[in-house]
Amino acid sequence: MRTALRWLLSIVVLSSAVSVSGGPAAASSEDPISDINGRLAALPGVTSSQEITNSEHFGLRAYRVQFEQPKDHRRPAAGTFQQQVIVFHRGETLPTVLTPTQHGQGNPTGILFPKNEVKVEQRFLPDSSPHQKDLTKLTSWQLATDLHRVTVAIKGIYDQKWLSTGMGVTGQIATYHRRFYPADVQGTYVLAARNDARNNDDSAYDAFFARVGTPECRDRIASFQREALVRRDELVELYRQQAQADGDTFELIGSVDRAFEISVTDYPWKFWEHRSERLCKIVPLKSATTAVIWNELRLSAAYFRGDKDLRWNEQNLYLAGTQTGWPTVSTPHLDDLLRYPGINSPRTFVDRSIPMTFDNRAMADIDNWVRKDSSEMIYIYGKNDPVSAEAFRVDQGSKDSQVYFGAPYGGIAYLTPAEQQEITGKLRKWAGVADQPPAIR
Repeated sequence: MRTALRWLLSIVVLSSAVSVSGGPAAASSEDPISDINGRLAALPGVTSSQEITNSEHFGLRAYRVQFEQPKDHRRPAAGTFQQQVIVFHRGETLPTVLTPTQHGQGNPTGILFPKNEVKVEQRFLPDSSPHQKDLTKLTSWQLATDLHRVTVAIKGIYDQKWLSTGMGVTGQIATYHRRFYPADVQGTYVLAARNDARNNDDSAYDAFFARVGTPECRDRIASFQREALVRRDELVELYRQQAQADGDTFELIGSVDRAFEISVTDYPWKFWEHRSERLCKIVPLKSATTAVIWNELRLSAAYFRGDKDLRWNEQNLYLAGTQTGWPTVSTPHLDDLLRYPGINSPRTFVDRSIPMTFDNRAMADIDNWVRKDSSEMIYIYGKNDPVSAEAFRVDQGSKDSQVYFGAPYGGIAYLTPAEQQEITGKLRKWAGVADQPPAIR
């Protein structure tokens, strides 16, 4: 699992599609939106609710809710913590979208029709963490059960159809939720969720990087990596100076030199994750100055290897090292220049005082469920996004589920018109608004 610092983690689901108006479940934009603060505060598990009034929410009312969760759902008596939930409210008779989050409040997603949205921050992030964080209580099942308890409680207000959505890590969490509590929502829409069901076999990633883009582009990226390692001493010093200016340190990873090497080996992943092939022309050539090479490495997401980012992302790194897996990509074109082969793994990035043992059964179980037993699930991947190398798949045992691949990224805008129409039709049906006439918003 790579860090969660992706360009597209603010999910805008189907933002280019038409919305739905009319019909008994669609509230008119002219209707006053009711205040549900008191009702939220009275729900089981809610310890406080406060309306957010200092920003615009696209015509919705927004509430910050504190929800009490057990630290360990298997042992509720072991203590609790407060999980932050943001509710974007439009009307009690509308469908509701459940969204796991990792990046604060954000804005409501655009998903085809008037709706409510419930955003649940992942446990152990800053606003949803106990005073003493115990990462051993972080599993796919614990995350799913957090979402389940919130969903059950808020259905006391929103009793219409529910959907769920997510992107990247939050899409994985939405999948875990469906695996363990499949009846909580009527459909799930996920972008770019990685599926490392066989963590000891990463040959699919090697095959991906051997074919993605043109040979010329792949060669240019490889040449850039080698040149960066050849100029290691100069670039490590620039890395050290930048970290000092940022007030960052490298206690977890061990040294700035180790952080630099991982950043270089990660560069192709970050390039194809965030860029298209037409931007290959901006990858510096061997003739570039060291300052230009450093600037390219610094601006790529591969740069973030200091303690600030690693500790913020600690819960995802821990989960990768214990259940969800980690892509290991071979680097034969760099091996003669590497000083620390094999260190690009979760164990390197998580505090050594925290024990980590990998459970091969966890993702195998979730993968098996998605392929054989899932229902009403949509996955979308970009053909040029590395996570597509190990995507979720659906087999004949699944019901009304589909996986789509668009180029280069995973948004619906990169799919064919027929695929876009198919997806929007499924989402409207699952949300219970399929019989309402569409209208351009």
